[in-house]
Amino acid sequence: MVVALVALLIAASGAAIADIPSLSEGNEGIITACRDNRSGVLRVIDAEGGQTCSSKETEIAWQDGFTGKVADSELLDGYDSEDFYAAGSKVADSEKLDGQDSTAFLGANQKAADSEKLDGVDSTQFMGTFSGRMDAFTSESNSAQLKTISVQCPGTGRVVDGYAEINPNTASEPIPVALQTVGSIGNNIWKATASEMVPYDGNWGISVNVLCVKSPPGP
Repeated sequence: MVVALVALLIAASGAAIADIPSLSEGNEGIITACRDNRSGVLRVIDAEGGQTCSSKETEIAWQDGFTGKVADSELLDGYDSEDFYAAGSKVADSEKLDGQDSTAFLGANQKAADSEKLDGVDSTQFMGTFSGRMDAFTSESNSAQLKTISVQCPGTGRVVDGYAEINPNTASEPIPVALQTVGSIGNNIWKATASEMVPYDGNWGISVNVLCVKSPPGP
């Protein structure tokens, strides 16, 4: 083995002026040698220069591990490195979003001109101003079988919510009276209707509480 290695080094030094390893494109780093079929001695040849092995030799070749490169080491996903942007470079349309320049969008801490508006109406014009809860009762408590009471918000006030209850009526002494309809009529009236479920000789009435707000001013 030592003899073969020495012979290989001597043979390689004698061919130093040749392209060994190969430098041609596609064969970079390839070393070609001839192995003596009897002694096993190797001698490096310049295969690209036309040198060949004799009939008593066998040609072998290998990569030198230094000159060669991976066939696609310059490619990433099939693209050459030149197809990608270099450090510091900028995509041509990086200032665009949906075809709009960055200056067309709101910056940090900026406010849209109509951010206080909804459908062109200022936010203060929606709910309006609280105008208080209004209490209303039937004009008198009597034994009429059917009673109805309506409460209207004052001025331009609008109904937001409300409720009705029968009185007197307690869990310990219930009376056979029930609410039939309760709710708003239009924007400013709350109405409640109640009736006796069975004939009842006692007096009873309806109380209604309504929450109103002042109508917002016009735009």
